[in-house]
Amino acid sequence: MRFRTCLFIVASSLALLSASCAKAPPPSFYLLDVAAPTQLPGLEKGVTVGVGPVETARYLDRNQIVTRTDTARLRVSERNQWAEPLKAGFTRALMINLGLELDSNRIYELPMRRRRPLDFQIPIDVLRFDGILGKQVVLSARWTVLSGDGKKILVSKVSRIIEAVEGPSFDTFVAAQSRALAQLSREIAAAIKARAPIDRA
Repeated sequence: MRFRTCLFIVASSLALLSASCAKAPPPSFYLLDVAAPTQLPGLEKGVTVGVGPVETARYLDRNQIVTRTDTARLRVSERNQWAEPLKAGFTRALMINLGLELDSNRIYELPMRRRRPLDFQIPIDVLRFDGILGKQVVLSARWTVLSGDGKKILVSKVSRIIEAVEGPSFDTFVAAQSRALAQLSREIAAAIKARAPIDRA
């Protein structure tokens, strides 16, 4: 009798555990979007830029999307995650945006697998990239425009970009993050344009 009771309890516990696991929906995965259009010139042309290293604040080094409940409290979402590491996604989107802004397909991630001469290097520290759902996204980044050999500082700036979130969902939150990154790309591209001809082929 005692054995049957224990067996019933174990079976019931397993059934409840299985039911709770079955009810948990899979997470939604997101990518940072890029400015339209997404087609870069086919032939090699434009200024040659090395992007990197890109470093993110350690609290952003996770799969879950990070939001804030107020100025100091963070919230990480298990149900809403990045489809790629945030540092990789940030670098990818930034490179595409810069290529579009500069009309160049000579934008490379540093360090490069194969060495090539560069016109500029752009190291970036992402200090903050979060926000409040339904309200705003804040992107703070320290970036520098270096000479191609990396020995001379041409521009050094900290950008703080605030982008309104057009709804309470993570879809609109990530869309606002993408817009903030596009704005940062435009600021960096403007600094490069002020120091180099962009119509080189």
